[in-house]
Amino acid sequence: MHFSANASDINQGMSLVSHALSARPVRTVYEGVLIETSDEGIYLTCTDGEMTIRTRVNAMVVEEGVAVMPAKLFGELLRKLSGEIDIEIDRNFRAAIRAQGSNTSMAGMNASEFPDVLEVKPNFEVTLPQNRLRDAVGRIMFAVSTDETRRILTGCLMEVEAGETRFVGLDGFRLALQRIQCENTLPEGKDSLAAVVPGRIMGEFARMLGETEEPVRISCSNNRMLMAFDNTECFCTLLTGEYINYRQILPTSWKSEVKLRRDDFIGAIERASLMAREGKNNLLRLAMTEKEMTITANAERGTALEHIPVSYSSEEFKIAFNARYLNDVIRNVDTDEICMRFNSNVSPCIIAPLSGNQYTYLVLPVRVLGQD
Repeated sequence: MHFSANASDINQGMSLVSHALSARPVRTVYEGVLIETSDEGIYLTCTDGEMTIRTRVNAMVVEEGVAVMPAKLFGELLRKLSGEIDIEIDRNFRAAIRAQGSNTSMAGMNASEFPDVLEVKPNFEVTLPQNRLRDAVGRIMFAVSTDETRRILTGCLMEVEAGETRFVGLDGFRLALQRIQCENTLPEGKDSLAAVVPGRIMGEFARMLGETEEPVRISCSNNRMLMAFDNTECFCTLLTGEYINYRQILPTSWKSEVKLRRDDFIGAIERASLMAREGKNNLLRLAMTEKEMTITANAERGTALEHIPVSYSSEEFKIAFNARYLNDVIRNVDTDEICMRFNSNVSPCIIAPLSGNQYTYLVLPVRVLGQD
């Protein structure tokens, strides 16, 4: 095998496929990057056994071939090279890597043990802008469970209807829902379809996307997903099982609501959280009156008291939250103003925009002894 490629191009390709490398690979071949020549250049592929990422890099191919190189070492070397890089791999899988006076020899591996990429025959497909998908997934990942005893909740639920695509994370304490308005074509006779993507993998895939309106295509079969954008394809196995019916958890009505500015709120809870985390329960107490929200936190080392202006028209109301859970939600809100909706101080609180429905968050309060 013999080819040459621009350092910037091949480094970008290595950066993408490296998202599929495991910190603790279970097989030696998973430490490698598969390099294949083609009529269009070269393909780079990495896998950890659960997800696979393949990307095409523009290159001038002198001699065809396929080999596996140690991905970490290969990538680190390439990052230190510039200009045109010439790579020649002999029949014993030893690579000669040359660029601007640099000449490095590196041992590779036979590609015969590298797993085949299983293509996806989709039941349905969705096309979304890269930046919208990246942001939507990024804003629900904090609520995806890490508890392997309820494996289905370690996944990100993707629901597809004719006019929108939804992404949901749920861990038993918080629920995060993001909507992307888009036109989807569903199979005849289907009003909606869903897939549960492993949360860790969906997060990695989303981080690869750019600040661009360029499309990303998601294709799902019964048990596999393909996400394709630009010259890159990302594959993974879907989680099987029935995801919790989150609609039954979301209140459809509420007794009171408070409207406030996000920046006011996040500043206040971040300051109060400094003291809350010094306490035994990491607790923030919120009290609402007609024009003001008071946020308090108590610990042996001191107390925190914050006042912020709000719009509130019901009787005085008090509720308490785990500071980290409330912080996680508010940091992922992307509107200037928000609305918090309540039924009681022991029932779920809904956080949503003042208008529209691009996001919905739910956070459970903490029951406090003696609380009104």
